[in-house]
Amino acid sequence: METQVYRRKVVVKAPQGLHIRPCTLVAQLAMKYQSRIRLGKERIQADAKSILELMTLGAPHGTELDLEVDGPDAAEAVQSLTVLFESDFGMSPPAPQSKPAAAPA
Repeated sequence: METQVYRRKVVVKAPQGLHIRPCTLVAQLAMKYQSRIRLGKERIQADAKSILELMTLGAPHGTELDLEVDGPDAAEAVQSLTVLFESDFGMSPPAPQSKPAAAPA
């Protein structure tokens, strides 16, 4: 049985780029899936389950990467990884919360 290949563009939003912390998060998430997961730019491809391979991408802030996933859980994997990239790997500082207005006395 053939599996469908899912492709999507993701953008590195982290100000410091794809450094060790986001690479670790990507690899940890990718390892939860049976599918083959690749990230690449230009002619460089990396196994998303390998922190070291992800580091070789040298992807600074704003880099557009090609995400390619194929396997039995590919649809779920591509969705989860896209959310991770869009959330800036959960590393953005939380938005400042406005203080509630004081109640009139």
